[in-house]
Amino acid sequence: MDANIDIPPINSHLKSETIAYTSNILQQLANRLENQRRALVLDVGTVCNENINFFAQRAKKLFVCDIFAHMNRYQRSGLKTKSVWRHLDYEPNSFDVINLWNLVEHLNDNDAKRLTEICSKIVKKKGLLFVIDIENHVSAQAVSSFVIGEDFQISLRPQTHLDFPWYCRHNRAVISLFTSFSIVKIFQYRKGIREFLFQR
Repeated sequence: MDANIDIPPINSHLKSETIAYTSNILQQLANRLENQRRALVLDVGTVCNENINFFAQRAKKLFVCDIFAHMNRYQRSGLKTKSVWRHLDYEPNSFDVINLWNLVEHLNDNDAKRLTEICSKIVKKKGLLFVIDIENHVSAQAVSSFVIGEDFQISLRPQTHLDFPWYCRHNRAVISLFTSFSIVKIFQYRKGIREFLFQR
């Protein structure tokens, strides 16, 4: 598929440090899941009840990995965070859709590449990978949950108990991490929020 980079009409806004926008890719994913009804979905990021409910209603089965909780525990214990990837030890070709919420920008290049290798292995052929991240350091200063609301609105919920480094990557740098995937769509929003949809 050819990649499209869209900058949607501005529906994003900033009110008292709250960022919210309507997700175009989330709408596409929801339509696909509702039509398929047999999809297995892996949600990776901070655990969020709203997101669990959203995908559980549309997927045959939803798997959730709060990778930030594992990273935080490893960091506090002084353990090497590269061991965190054992929590994504799923069988090859397991998932129709994998969501990576606000994760890639908090990983160094080695860990980001390891994550993409794992995703490439555990997503099914023609499966989708939804990556959401923040390019703008001001918006990304605190680790946040991306929370799904009504009508595909996504807002950020700061996770003040988490403290991870932030790595600036422009679109090409992010895309270069996912060389085993084809780009389907890229959306850029205000405050540096980006959504990437890849297909294996």
